[in-house]
Amino acid sequence: MIKQSNDKFPNATKLTFCDDFEVPRDFIIVDLNHIFPLKKITKLSIECHHFSFEQLIELLQFTSNVHTLRLDSIIILHGNNSNLIQQNPLTQLVSETNIITKVTIHKEITLEKIQLLTAVFVEWKNLLLPYSNKI
Repeated sequence: MIKQSNDKFPNATKLTFCDDFEVPRDFIIVDLNHIFPLKKITKLSIECHHFSFEQLIELLQFTSNVHTLRLDSIIILHGNNSNLIQQNPLTQLVSETNIITKVTIHKEITLEKIQLLTAVFVEWKNLLLPYSNKI
């Protein structure tokens, strides 16, 4: 837990979780808020492949000014049931309050996950997906 550092980066507007970032099971957003004010973040980049969609939703409730989201991939917990995620009150809150307009996904994604993103990020205008020539 991070307690000594208060607003170490008060002007930060971009937050990136790199591939070697280990996401704790009980990911504590409050600890991040002690390092920099999450409300100021406008660009969020999650480059670690083990960051779940549920953790993303938890983070987005505190980063309400994010307009650009970059994801390495999307992992869905809850037994891969996107309907359960959409019915979650926190997911519904984030869906109503987020202002994300640009989403970039770097790895392959399924139609079900695109539908989940569409349900949660209702303001998006730009979606960038990886190109694959596999048939």
